[in-house]
Parts: sequence; C-alpha cells; structure tokens
Amino acid sequence: MAITKRWAGRVWGTNVGNVFVTLDGDDATLTGTLRMNEPGVGIVVYAVQGAFNAPTLALAGQPQAQIDGVEFGQLSVTGNMNAKGEVHGDWQTTIGSAGTFVLFPHATGEQTDEVQQAEQFHTARFNFGAIEIDKDQITELAENIRREFPSVIVTVVAGTEQARYLEDFKQIQFTVDRAEIIKLFAQKPDGSGANQVVSIEFGPQVNTAMTQGANEAWVLGQLETLKRDLKRYERTYITNFKRWGIGINQVMLLAAIVFLPSLGSLKDRAILMGVVLALIVGVNWLHSRYVPYAAIYLREKKKGWFRKAWPRVASWGIGIVAAVIGTLAAAYLQGALKIPASPPAVESSKAR
Repeated sequence: MAITKRWAGRVWGTNVGNVFVTLDGDDATLTGTLRMNEPGVGIVVYAVQGAFNAPTLALAGQPQAQIDGVEFGQLSVTGNMNAKGEVHGDWQTTIGSAGTFVLFPHATGEQTDEVQQAEQFHTARFNFGAIEIDKDQITELAENIRREFPSVIVTVVAGTEQARYLEDFKQIQFTVDRAEIIKLFAQKPDGSGANQVVSIEFGPQVNTAMTQGANEAWVLGQLETLKRDLKRYERTYITNFKRWGIGINQVMLLAAIVFLPSLGSLKDRAILMGVVLALIVGVNWLHSRYVPYAAIYLREKKKGWFRKAWPRVASWGIGIVAAVIGTLAAAYLQGALKIPASPPAVESSKAR
C-alpha cells in the first residue's frame, strides 16, 4: 500500500512550528514539498526527495526561498510509522539545527477512479481460562506479534494505567510485584485500505484475544497463532472445567436444585439454598484472593515445584471443601446425618 500523500504535523527542537508535507510518486522514489511555519520567522518551503521503506520514512530537502536575516540549511528527515499510522522521528540541517517531529496522515481530498466500496471487517475472539504470566513472557509474546506489525503497545494497570511502546516497556523497572490488567495492541494497514488489528487482554474478569481485518483467512489464522502461543500460560482451576465450560459453582447449584424436592419443608429448602449460595460466594472470594483469574507478575516470580503447583492445589482444595460442606448440609437437612447431642450433665451426688 502506497504511503499517504498529504501530511500535517509539528516540529520541536531548535525550531518550533507547524508543518505541512505533500508527496508524489512511488514509495521508493518520493518527491514533494515541505512547508514549515515558524512563529516570528515565517513560512519556509523545502523541495524534498526520499523513500518510504515500511515503517521508515526518509526525506532530504533543499530550501526554495530565502528570508532576509535568516539562514537555512539542507534538511534531513527520518521517522518511523507507528500502529496508528503516524510518523515520529528526528530532523536536522547542515547548519546545526535539529529536533523531533510528528506527522499525521491527511487522506481527505485524495480521489481515485475506482468505485468506493464499504469496508467489511471480520472479527474473531477467543476467551481463555485462568492465566499465569510474567514480564519476560509478556515481552516474548509481544515480540512474536511485532514480527508482523511495526509496533506493539503494552498497557499495564497496576494502581494507575500506563500505555507504552514495547521498547519502553522492556526498560521499565516496576515497583510493584503484580498487575491487575495487561493489554497488548498492534495495528497496521493492509493492501485493501483497511487495518489489521491484534488485541490481547488479561484481567480479573476475562482473558481474551481478538483479531480483526478485511481478510477473513488472515483473521482466523492470526487468532489460531495467538491461541497456540497463549496455551502454555493457561491454568486449570476447579472453578472452570475447560472442556465443558462449567465449574464447581455451577455443579453445586445444579446439585442443590436436584436435591430440593427431597426436603420436606420450605424452611429446609431455603436453608439449603442459602448454604449453597454462601459457599459459591466464598469460593469466588477465596479464588480472587489466593487464586486470581489472571496472575500477572511484573517482576521475577519465585520458582519451584511448590510455587508452580500451589494455585491448582489451592483451587481444587477450596472446591472440594465447599462440595463436602454442601453435601453435609444437605444430608443433615434430610435427616440422613445426625449430629450427636451433648452428653447429659453428671447428676449431683445424692446428699448423704
């Protein structure tokens, strides 16, 4: 896909001002005009030539007009396009001025002879089970995504929300051990004029991956790749049997409903449902406290067989204890379980 022909933006550094760029030609042989409006100086016009080798844009320019009392040099511009289609980079001149810039694409007004058709997007999603992942594994996952995308944005929610490019995320030394939510996002234009998108989110409520694009085959294939990469981070807990999509809470509730007709009074039925609902709330609270749905480590996590086995052992232990308590409550209300009464008090010895 050819680079957009019209850009607007801003420059900073030794000179600060607004910029408008028009480009013509193929990506390999671009020509055009760069206009910069610097307050107090006026409008400077450069004739530019260069190339776009995705994701890098490189231009060289020569000043076309002179302003009395102001010296201009040969211009050199180099920048990279991010997932949003913006170009960020550096500029410098032969007289020593330099700085940074950002350009935003402006496609308005560009017309083609082809009949415009409405874009049709295909979206595929997959929800994972419980996830356990650390910073190194997040970085590895993002690096795999970046093989097909110019950049990856990593968003971390740990008290506050921070969104950074992958390069910056790798350099951060976090002060907290764990994050509440982690998100990975990448986007790039495809050959049809639409965008291809990959998004991954891990959090306390949902662990999901999403792909979107105009090409259905690419969308489904990319999702399968993500599923394969993320499978090793899944953990099986008793709250969710992956194969059937149910957990211990649904099993306890279903068992209680089946058992209710065997109880003789409305009071006993209400007590049983109250016990089961309390157990469900307790199981959910204990899992959120000790066995989180998404365990996201921002620093090196402790290793060892006990550390690795603990979440599953705790999950199954909580579920089994809850099931036993529910079973004992049902048996007691039905009369099958008798709680022995306390022994009678020892009678006082007879008065002599």
